[in-house]
Amino acid sequence: MMNDGLIFSIIIFLCLLASVVSLVVLTILKLLEQEFDYLQMENKQIQLEKQVQQMEYIQLSQQIRPHFLLNSLNTMMSLARLERNNDLIFSMEKFSTFLKYQSKNKESLVSFESEINHTKNYLAMQKMRYGSKLDIEYQIEQAAYDSILPPYTLQTFVENAFKHGLDKKRGTKQLVIKLKRHGDWVILKVVDNGDSEPEHHRNTGMGLENVRKRFELIFDLYTEVSLKKSEKGTEVKAIWPYTPEGRI
Repeated sequence: MMNDGLIFSIIIFLCLLASVVSLVVLTILKLLEQEFDYLQMENKQIQLEKQVQQMEYIQLSQQIRPHFLLNSLNTMMSLARLERNNDLIFSMEKFSTFLKYQSKNKESLVSFESEINHTKNYLAMQKMRYGSKLDIEYQIEQAAYDSILPPYTLQTFVENAFKHGLDKKRGTKQLVIKLKRHGDWVILKVVDNGDSEPEHHRNTGMGLENVRKRFELIFDLYTEVSLKKSEKGTEVKAIWPYTPEGRI
């Protein structure tokens, strides 16, 4: 009888243990299911945030182009009024090249080589307009030349220099474009000898703020877009992480 009682007690204990184990397993499975659902929801939220950022980035990129188009047309109109037909044809060719760049460029990052070639089309039109009064200097460090950056960054800085300083400058107009690499960072500077104050740059237009927002959207690391006035003129500077072309 004692053996039968012991066996019965063991059976009851095993049944209770099985029930507890089943309850624990079901609880764990429920928790895992909830964790999986949470991870799925978090992943969807991350994807949604990326899509929102991409849409904002595209919108910011689109805002730059009409401004450049207007300035380019004004330059060609000035040449037409002066009846400088050969210069006008040359400017139209450069303008056509710009339109090709605009229609082809759909990337959030481009090579600096593409960016500076695009900007040179704009500068060629300005050179036609001002002739020998415009002095352009390039200080490009080879170690930084293969870097990538958001499109229209350099063009925006250069256009900003003309709009707020050089267009109103009497005498020689000087523009210096500098690019160098400092460790894991790239530094781009555009310096002009215009007479404007930094407040004029900040309070008119959205060019620099546009570039600043696009840098913040696309790079996870430190970036900077700043402007200051010095004895040499007005300097616009951008800093962003160095990433060689082809390693996006």
